[in-house]
Amino acid sequence: MTSPLEMHGPLPSGREGWEWALERLITPAVERAALGPRRQPAIASSSDAGATWWELVTRPLWGLASVNKPDLWTVVRETIAKAVDPRHEWYIGPPGARNQRLVESAAVGHALMLAPQHLWDPLTGEQRDNLGGWLRTASEAEPVDNNWHFFPVLAGRGLDAVGFARHDRDAEHLARLDSFYVSQGWYRDGDTGRFDYYNPFGFHFYNLLLRRGFEHAAEFARGFDCWFAATGEAVPFGRSLGYRLAQGAFWGALAHADLQALPWGRIRGLAQRHLEWWWRRPILDGGGLLSIGYGYPNTGVVEQYMGGGSPYWGSKFFLPLALPDRHPFWTIEPEPVSDGTATNPVAVVQRHNGHVTLLNGQGWAEWARGGEAKYAKFAYSTRAGFSVAAGDRGLAHGAYDSMLALSDDGGTRWRAREEVEQTSIDGGILRARWRPWPDVEVETWLVPRGDWHLRVHRLSTPRTLHSAEGGFCQPWRTPGPELPEASAAAGRASFANSAIHDLDGNREGELVRPLAGANVLHGRTVLPTLRGVHGPGEHVLTCAVYLGDDPGDEVAWSGAVAGLGIPGRRRW
Repeated sequence: MTSPLEMHGPLPSGREGWEWALERLITPAVERAALGPRRQPAIASSSDAGATWWELVTRPLWGLASVNKPDLWTVVRETIAKAVDPRHEWYIGPPGARNQRLVESAAVGHALMLAPQHLWDPLTGEQRDNLGGWLRTASEAEPVDNNWHFFPVLAGRGLDAVGFARHDRDAEHLARLDSFYVSQGWYRDGDTGRFDYYNPFGFHFYNLLLRRGFEHAAEFARGFDCWFAATGEAVPFGRSLGYRLAQGAFWGALAHADLQALPWGRIRGLAQRHLEWWWRRPILDGGGLLSIGYGYPNTGVVEQYMGGGSPYWGSKFFLPLALPDRHPFWTIEPEPVSDGTATNPVAVVQRHNGHVTLLNGQGWAEWARGGEAKYAKFAYSTRAGFSVAAGDRGLAHGAYDSMLALSDDGGTRWRAREEVEQTSIDGGILRARWRPWPDVEVETWLVPRGDWHLRVHRLSTPRTLHSAEGGFCQPWRTPGPELPEASAAAGRASFANSAIHDLDGNREGELVRPLAGANVLHGRTVLPTLRGVHGPGEHVLTCAVYLGDDPGDEVAWSGAVAGLGIPGRRRW
């Protein structure tokens, strides 16, 4: 079956393929934006119509700034000139404090730094005054106290590039951004923020554009390598997955900054395969625009701030097109990746047999739609993705893959991990403490073992609880509604290449069918699940979870369990 992207044709090789892909991705957005705010895609967003249209206008600039496409530049330039003209009916208004328009000012600033001959030089004097004045307001606006501190800096640097006067507060913003640094190349996204893709496509991407933070970026690269499968896809995790290709933008930013944090062949290989993987996904709508969703069009798995132009942040990926043909990024052969393990302050990431599993000790982002699913599950996978709940009334609505869900009403309503009180990593074993209710405590240990990982939970409860612990979802492609009865039994549940095995024999296996569209990668899925009942007191729940290239027969189970080498697991 041909995907919407492939309908544009197969991806050519080399630099030409990147430029060809960029033009085909952004041209429909440029043309749609030029029709004005009333003709933008009708996508519900928490931002106002002016802000969502401004996203559609400006976000393609992240890629367009790297190439010489006169026809596209003419359309974009004329649209921007109208959008910042206070006398024009399309005027978007000023970029106020903590307003979405401030985010998009960074794309305009970037374009002025990289391609003033296309965006600035052809403007009339009045148009320059309008755009310069608008950007100056952005450079002085108060950002949200997280990665947003980059936006007034980039707006201001754009003004510097074209000689337009502004008040310089860059040092203040950059010092605040530096204060978010934690360790191992990772930043926390604000005081209450999370560790996620805002590190590679936010903190490090912008720092590299500004030619700073090289030491942290190099350290980050050595671990971030493991977030990508051998076939190019990045592990789905956290918010803003709808930006898609932006996940791999860090590799091109290294090249643009000429920072050889890894061998050039590996950097190029990581980036090249990422582009090729996305090119095979059905992510365009009927009009050729990038859809809202992740692995396929699906508004149910994205955040409330995603509008029709939001996915075009992914055009950051094409930054290397600004490099000359002779740069090693373009001249070297892409290299494959090998298996490996990396950690950050709250996660253990393992690439095994080419696939990636992220074991997670982080809590949820309470303000983002589906935040608990995007941040608080035990594990995330390039093969299985993850699911976003549609409700808590029943396991099909909750879609509790890689979660321990608990119920105190006999199994009607369920609660899983949301906030995490404490996380530590020692010897590759992740430990986290959390409370689904104030009087119920759970300590969880996660141990990576290739195609398997071990989970141990110490559950302390003053009342009887029902439990449902999910393994990894698997795509369900058969036409009928029935599932094999033999896939669920005492202490074990499996489907296709996914299985979960209760090592203490106290729980029953069950196959759950989450609601269609719950998973970010697969439209219909089946979830192997363990069910149990636990009276008041302390309980230790132990299971092995499998996701691999074969169904995981009893011999494979036995070998993996015997090889764990963890004595006295009941006393953890």
